[in-house]
Amino acid sequence: MKAVASNIATLFEYEPVDYEIGDKDEVIYEDGGIILSLTEKTMEELEKLNKTRKFIEITRRRLRPLNYVGVIKAGEVTLEIFPKFITDRMGNADLSKKDIIAKNLLKMLQYTHTVSIREIDYANIFKERHSFFEVFISIFARNLLSLLKCRQNREYMRKYDEIRFVKGKIDFRRYTNPARLHLIPCTYHERTADNIINRVLKYTAYLMSRIVEDRENYRTLRKILDLLDSITLTPITIQQVKSISFNRLNADFKPFIDICSIFLEGSTLTLQASTIETFSLLIPMESLFEQFIAGVIQGEELHRNVFGDGARIEVQKHIGYLIEKDGKKLAGMKPDIVIKMGKEKVIIDTKYKLLNQEDRKLGVSQQDLYQVYAYCRETNAKKALLLYPEGLNKIDEINLKRPFKFGKDRDIELYVRTVSLEDNQTSGSGWESFVCNLSDVLSCLGEGNV
Repeated sequence: MKAVASNIATLFEYEPVDYEIGDKDEVIYEDGGIILSLTEKTMEELEKLNKTRKFIEITRRRLRPLNYVGVIKAGEVTLEIFPKFITDRMGNADLSKKDIIAKNLLKMLQYTHTVSIREIDYANIFKERHSFFEVFISIFARNLLSLLKCRQNREYMRKYDEIRFVKGKIDFRRYTNPARLHLIPCTYHERTADNIINRVLKYTAYLMSRIVEDRENYRTLRKILDLLDSITLTPITIQQVKSISFNRLNADFKPFIDICSIFLEGSTLTLQASTIETFSLLIPMESLFEQFIAGVIQGEELHRNVFGDGARIEVQKHIGYLIEKDGKKLAGMKPDIVIKMGKEKVIIDTKYKLLNQEDRKLGVSQQDLYQVYAYCRETNAKKALLLYPEGLNKIDEINLKRPFKFGKDRDIELYVRTVSLEDNQTSGSGWESFVCNLSDVLSCLGEGNV
């Protein structure tokens, strides 16, 4: 028996869901899972969003989310895409653990400073709001409001005006009208709040206020707009957002601008539009996983715990170029993590992707093998680790302990491991369990092995 649920569908990365073309958008729940009924127009909107960044595979009857998580609204349906951190016995995402998955995702965003999160009541926040989007907007809006109450970004901007006294420099080229000699044309710099950072914040908060359903979120966003009342409300392009430069004076606003960029990049909302067509708030899990693992190793000093007190860590440091042509160096190389112990080095490269379980190389792609081999040769590292998320992948435990041997002399060892993200990282014991798990994973490269 079919039961029609709300217009919010919960999906998981890399797990396909069936859809059918219908007269209206709705989410149909069955014993075996979800079927989406989507209109032709909604499908066109999804395909249009997918051209900006490919977050989903679309075939004639199925949708399959890729390695982006977040929220997409197209037509009358909202798709929530969650990471596949926890699976059941069949290897499918465990929908009953959705809250833990969402909390761990927020923890990763918090740890990598992707969103500015000070304190969150993780136990209650998901009880108060009905979707991950509302939770995410709640965190964004409350933290931004708190920052704006303390201070607003002010910058010196160049201005021109005709005034009765000298300010800055006189523009003598315009000082030629005898009837206006009492007005002096001047160019000067004025410290103002009406700058690009505040305009981006106001424009984004305004658009968000039009689509949120939670009343508390709406009130918080309106408070932000009230604080930014003197700021010009004008459309902002992604190019303008990406042109913003940050320094120690405005660094506190960077996490909020980053979220604005993610939101504006996938939105068709405008100041003039009378109806909301599509929007998305999508986070690339590949870069988030990479930053999170590096951040935990640094923050918890696992490099010293595993490799000794003298160990040093380098994250995303340029080590050279792969090729050269006509005197130009091409294909720069940046391993995710290099750990140095005196003259010895180890490479750690994180990969947020599916492994081919039937492949004799434990599912590792040729491209990943070539890449990590190039890193080892360039740095003279004798050991390397390819690290994958466990929820997406299961590796043959018998072969797991045996490393690959690289090079003509087989003098480089490559280990392939997965790390579990299923413990509730927002609890003390869960976080400790995750850190211990990651430490154990790194130990294959530790003392005695290098």
